[in-house]
Amino acid sequence: MFEIRFLYVMLMNTHSCEDWLLEPSKKPLNVLIKHLNGNVSVKLKSDVEYRGKMIQCDNFMNIILDEAVEHQGGTLVANYGYVLIRGNNILYVSVDQPSV
Repeated sequence: MFEIRFLYVMLMNTHSCEDWLLEPSKKPLNVLIKHLNGNVSVKLKSDVEYRGKMIQCDNFMNIILDEAVEHQGGTLVANYGYVLIRGNNILYVSVDQPSV
């Protein structure tokens, strides 16, 4: 128990709590919400990738895509209308930057 307290005190003295917290605008869920109705790429742990317009996202990172297409190994596998992707299967989400 002493080691945990000592480590906690050491960390608190070397870093401020603010350094540990993300700015609200940079939290992953907030970034996704800002890109609602925008195009995203969702890579799953199974190496399948879905691309489409993200129309919904929740606190569990469950994502609904419209006009979704499925890619595996870089090749187009299928075209879908709506796709619900369960958040715990997601490896990463890439948001498309708007062109200037």
